[in-house]
Amino acid sequence: MKTIKWLLFHQPAELFIRTAEHFAEEINKISKTGFKLEILRLEDYIEKYNDGKACDPIAELKAGKVQMSQLYSGALAGAGASDFLALSLPYLFKSHDHATKVFEGEVGKNLLTHLDNNVQVKGLCFTYSGGYKMLASDTPVQCMEQLKGLTYTKNENALWADLFSTLGMTPTTDQPNITQTTYPRYECEAGAHQNYVADTGHSMYLTTIIANEAFWNDLSIEDQMAFREAAKICARTERKRAVADAEEIKTDTAKQAELGIDKVINFDDAERSKLEQALEQVANKWEKYFSAGLVDSIRKVQ
Repeated sequence: MKTIKWLLFHQPAELFIRTAEHFAEEINKISKTGFKLEILRLEDYIEKYNDGKACDPIAELKAGKVQMSQLYSGALAGAGASDFLALSLPYLFKSHDHATKVFEGEVGKNLLTHLDNNVQVKGLCFTYSGGYKMLASDTPVQCMEQLKGLTYTKNENALWADLFSTLGMTPTTDQPNITQTTYPRYECEAGAHQNYVADTGHSMYLTTIIANEAFWNDLSIEDQMAFREAAKICARTERKRAVADAEEIKTDTAKQAELGIDKVINFDDAERSKLEQALEQVANKWEKYFSAGLVDSIRKVQ
């Protein structure tokens, strides 16, 4: 029986625990080797294995101190896989079906190779852990024009700063009017004052299941195939669960009340189209920062 330390980093932890547990179940169905997962929240890992000292999960994975994790695509972009930031471009994914075909097709395979080449970690699959983003706000936002003059947190990365400024918003170091999040992540990301949700669907919150390279290379070919298959099964299930989680919160007023959401404001097709057109310049500006043809290849997947 081989033990795998699986490090959790993002919140809410429950979203990531269920994916790790599902992977443990699937890999032991497919592989004859036998694997035991030690699923560790970051705080537990720090206490148990790192002498109480803070650490970077990517660094821990690359050093082989943990063998697997599931991390936000933006964090992986910041670690060197710059093409992963392209996955956050506004209105890049037209539907969940489109996203699945990107992740499971040639484009997804090339992105995982890009991750391996630039960060030296093995990417296995793409997951949502949230899915389509929305805006949590302290005032009702009924349309794009009402975003003008609102504030967002100043330390947002350059892509988000570009997006928000294009919509007439301003950065602040104080309590912001707006926080972008997803329905499943609302409770841990939105401020207590941000009781309204504008359902914009302007981008996706994506994560990737990754493995330490040395650990991966020590696996037999058969087990590598088993890991890929288990990861694919888990990713499909996780994405469906994320969509279902979001839909429950979006449509269940009792659940909204439990989370502190006063009102969900749906941006209809016309309003989303207006927002998409306004943000097209942001996507066009950023496209040249990624590998040649990447963004176009994502858009063309059918």
